[in-house]
Amino acid sequence: MITNSLYLERTFDCSIEELFRWFSKANLIAQWFGPKHLNIGNISVNFQINGAYRIELKKENGDSFYITGIYQEILAPEKIVFNLTYDGLLKPPPDSVVKILLEQVTPSSTKLTFVQKFEILPPDMENRTKAWEFMFSKLNPLLKSEPRP
Repeated sequence: MITNSLYLERTFDCSIEELFRWFSKANLIAQWFGPKHLNIGNISVNFQINGAYRIELKKENGDSFYITGIYQEILAPEKIVFNLTYDGLLKPPPDSVVKILLEQVTPSSTKLTFVQKFEILPPDMENRTKAWEFMFSKLNPLLKSEPRP
């Protein structure tokens, strides 16, 4: 079955509140966001419903492009929904809506369900999946290194 959506599930070793925080603060997002071959530049996050975010991604040659969007739904600490668009690329991936659902499994583990629904099927869906898997693999060790309350 071909679908315009990307689905990922992953369990993180932290409370639901801790994981939610890593999706809501610019300084924390900057530590894990971005594919392998790109670096984070300027990042701004207005984490509220109808608030905008903008993340600069820098290529090795110094060129930049941006991922931007608006937060459509926030239900702390369980749900975040935002649209995702690309700015500054000649052939950008199609626009999408991202839904992040968090579920406390135990006091020290949280299940993340990630759904990214594209307007049209991107030609490089496998690369989109690999990019998110890479980012989430960067996030888990950061959670483990953070001091717990």
